[in-house]
Amino acid sequence: MWAVAIYYSVLLITVAVAMRRGGPLERGAAYTALIASVCSTLVSPVPEWTNIEINIFIIDLVVLISFWIIAFKTERFWPYWITGWQLIAIFGHLQKLMFSEILARPYSLLSIYVSYPILLVIMYAAGSTEQRGDVRAAA
Repeated sequence: MWAVAIYYSVLLITVAVAMRRGGPLERGAAYTALIASVCSTLVSPVPEWTNIEINIFIIDLVVLISFWIIAFKTERFWPYWITGWQLIAIFGHLQKLMFSEILARPYSLLSIYVSYPILLVIMYAAGSTEQRGDVRAAA
């Protein structure tokens, strides 16, 4: 339960930083992470991780596409980092699909912990957008 509380705390801090200091793309990435997290919690409140979590996999695919669209809208490099981290989450699901002998704990940890670098990069991007005056990211 503490892990969920810590994650949502970091997520809400990320959204707050993006709202306060970020441009539209940083806010979009933060909102994408927020919506995906809430949807994952709603559709699969207590995932077992013994088989591929299809609902979470589909949400992760939508997030990947969203991050990819954000990457196409700017010349900055941070969206490629979050897209890459999200792609690692997708590969975790695909590995579980192909190799059912992967244990539930490593599968769940990969799916969960990959979110933290994404959130940290979004916070960094939001904090640096205002300082840089990134015109294209604001358009």
